[in-house]
Amino acid sequence: MKLTIRQNPAVPETEITILCSEMNPRLQKLAEHIRQYGFSLTLYQEKREFQIPLEAICFFDSTDGKTFAYQEKEVYECRESLAALESKLLRTSFIRISKNCILNLCFLKYVEPLYNHRLTAVLTNGEKLVITRSYIDPLKSKLKGASL
Repeated sequence: MKLTIRQNPAVPETEITILCSEMNPRLQKLAEHIRQYGFSLTLYQEKREFQIPLEAICFFDSTDGKTFAYQEKEVYECRESLAALESKLLRTSFIRISKNCILNLCFLKYVEPLYNHRLTAVLTNGEKLVITRSYIDPLKSKLKGASL
């Protein structure tokens, strides 16, 4: 693989082009990572508002009608529903793993079996999340690069 980076102060916006003979799963994953660098979300802690880059978020969780965004050490409130977030994050490394959770696969360390045909997702920060049965096949497809 050849990588070329050209800097030009006159360019108003960064543009990334992938030129390849065939798009394979590794390139698809690379494209997912690049796509999420263009996003940031407005999140809240108490009465303060923050612009958090998408790649810094480990997962989103919904509890008692509220949605929360988790970084490795910080938690923010998100004023969007999981369904709205899921549709925004379709072509990124985020995937729904349960009715109340969307995971950033960049933070996934490994999965292990759990009772009742479920899985546990262990994140790079040690956090553990449950992957419910109905979300296992989409997760496997995403990990293989099929759902872009």
